[in-house]
Amino acid sequence: QNCDSLTSITIPDSVTSIGDAAFYSCDSLTSITIPDSVTSIGSSAFYSCALTSVTIPASVTSIGSWAFEDCDSLTSVTFEGTMAEWNAVSKGYRWNYYCQFDNVECSDGEVAV
Repeated sequence: QNCDSLTSITIPDSVTSIGDAAFYSCDSLTSITIPDSVTSIGSSAFYSCALTSVTIPASVTSIGSWAFEDCDSLTSVTFEGTMAEWNAVSKGYRWNYYCQFDNVECSDGEVAV
């Protein structure tokens, strides 16, 4: 949390879950690589980060409440699975609140959010 100097991170393949508030208010975090081993993104995990785009692997089955809240630079979200798989992902309350994207790009099309 509050890692003001952190600008990018590659999460190792050994990680299966990004915990609640893991990168909360890391205001300079603009780039993250999430491996296929991750199945869940916790509540407020990227709250108020400076991410401009994020790619979510098809392995993710849940995204917690406020996970990307206040990421007002986030304009592009890609999900590596299908639209049906995206629709099956459990998404918490206001998981994308105050973000600047209107859809999620999936392998077979876009889904409005």
